Amino acid sequence: MVGFDTPLMDGVKLVLISMDSTLRSNLTVGMPIDLLVYRAGCFAVTLRRRITEEDPYFRSVAEGWSQALRNAYLALPRPNWPDLPAAG
Repeated sequence: MVGFDTPLMDGVKLVLISMDSTLRSNLTVGMPIDLLVYRAGCFAVTLRRRITEEDPYFRSVAEGWSQALRNAYLALPRPNWPDLPAAG
C-alpha cells in the first residue's frame, strides 16, 4: 500500500491511522501526537503539527477508520467449523 510513489499527504493519513490504532491498543501511548514532515533530500520542514484530541481532522480519521473496521468485521463470515459449540 505504501511505496516511494505514495503521495506525501496519503502517507500522513496512513501515519494517523496507525497512531489511532496504537492509541486504542496501548494504554501507555497518549495524546498529543507531534507530527513532523519533510521531503526526502531536504531538511526544510514541510509540515509541523501538534495533534490533540480536539483536532477535527484526526477525529474524522479516527471515527472513519473505526467505522470502516466495524463494517469490515460485519462483512466477514462467521467460522463454520464442525467442532464449534452451538451458537447461543
